[in-house]
Amino acid sequence: MLGRYLHGYSTIYITVVVLWICHKLSMGHNQPHSYVWPADYNWMKPQHHAEVSTVSQVNFPVSSTEVLVPWLLSMWMMGNKTPTDYPKRKVVKKPNTKGRNENTGFKDRFTWGQIDLEYPNQDSKQMAINTGTFIPVNNLLLGLEVWKNKMFLSLPQWRPGIPVTLAYVNLNSYAKSPMLKPYPSWNWYANNMNRCHGLVSVFRMEVDKCDRLWVLDTGAINLANKVDQICPVKLDVFDLKTDTHIKRFIIPKNQTLKDSLFTNIVVEILNDNCDDAYAYMSDVFQYGLVVYSYKEDVSRRINHPYFYPDPLYCHYSMDGITFNWMDGIFGMCLSPDGGAGQRVLYFHSLSSNNEFYVPTASLRNGTLREGDIIEHFFALNDSRCARHQSCQSSGMAVDAKGVMYYNLVTAGKVGCWDTGRPFESVTQGLLSSGPTPLSFPNDLKVDKESAQRVWMLSNGLHKYLYGKTDPNQINYRIMVAYTDDVVKGTVCESN
Repeated sequence: MLGRYLHGYSTIYITVVVLWICHKLSMGHNQPHSYVWPADYNWMKPQHHAEVSTVSQVNFPVSSTEVLVPWLLSMWMMGNKTPTDYPKRKVVKKPNTKGRNENTGFKDRFTWGQIDLEYPNQDSKQMAINTGTFIPVNNLLLGLEVWKNKMFLSLPQWRPGIPVTLAYVNLNSYAKSPMLKPYPSWNWYANNMNRCHGLVSVFRMEVDKCDRLWVLDTGAINLANKVDQICPVKLDVFDLKTDTHIKRFIIPKNQTLKDSLFTNIVVEILNDNCDDAYAYMSDVFQYGLVVYSYKEDVSRRINHPYFYPDPLYCHYSMDGITFNWMDGIFGMCLSPDGGAGQRVLYFHSLSSNNEFYVPTASLRNGTLREGDIIEHFFALNDSRCARHQSCQSSGMAVDAKGVMYYNLVTAGKVGCWDTGRPFESVTQGLLSSGPTPLSFPNDLKVDKESAQRVWMLSNGLHKYLYGKTDPNQINYRIMVAYTDDVVKGTVCESN
């Protein structure tokens, strides 16, 4: 009996190894890539299929072999579990809604039809519009972060006419659609002759407990059409008390692969020592994680099969727009700080229904070789939802009590999970965001105030890329709720 058991697993292992060798051999072909996938492309169908797009396979970030082989390996590492092996959806007891009222859900804080920028004067603004330097409809809000009375917003260089990639609004302002102010100032964007000295194309940023803003700059422009990597990928750190730049780190070329796209960052401070800080930066297209030490000013890249997308969940359908994305590691957040250096990094791929974690001590341990650190990653036992349900997740964050909040992209909702409970479909809650479904909830953050709030940004990214953005409608929505209030009456409320 034991022999048959071991033989079965050795067969799986040999199969995976053979496929992995084929994968490595296939990487010898230097194929052209693109960052944005046409909405009608279906990479899972053979090229002779009548419904397949006319776009060639070589136009996309990775081949099916490059995704399927690591996915098979990850499934083997998870116990060779397939989606059909997940337990059937259990009957969820109706949560106790006592205490819930109209004030417990998310509420609008800001909304925009299109983005407007605050220029030094009206003449300079009009000149920017006339020359195409500023095309309001092309400016897309993607990431947010909050520090005291400031909300930071990123505007990556998807298209022309985006003069500022990092801006802020004053939270003391109660304007419905305030103009955005460049951060840290216009001087960081005025020098077009040497753009690499400033900020080029920011996706997301993180505020740490030492009042610093960590900004991850992709250095790439024109992402909606072709990719122009005009500057190296870099990390900039600002002192928020003085709005001064205090550090820059350029990620080494051997840690940024062809067609890498770094889209998210999480920062950890050890033992309240502001110098002993680490940044974890995710490569969504080439499926890697770069770990940076602030004190040592060095970084290393870690690769793992859990960073890959799940091919079964690469299909998206929203608002009559269907598309296929093979986006890997995307959402990341840290467990609450217990003060003993024992935190874990939760993470998931955008095109996936699963959640994973790794102790940050393992990520910080530079003596662990890649073959050794692979054993330090863990998969949570269940899927985020039942098979084939629309619950691909983008940004996420954890509050001080250990409740995780995450955006459900295709469902247009915000989900929650108490990390002190088992990760099962029945322990996942949905939070109230009003009667109107969110249009691509993209980023989500929990602030560091004593009475914590969770902030959510939806931006209709699918409409921006594949449809048409109507500036007369609300396209960008920022909502907020107090963490203690928003989970009341849900399965995520602490007992």
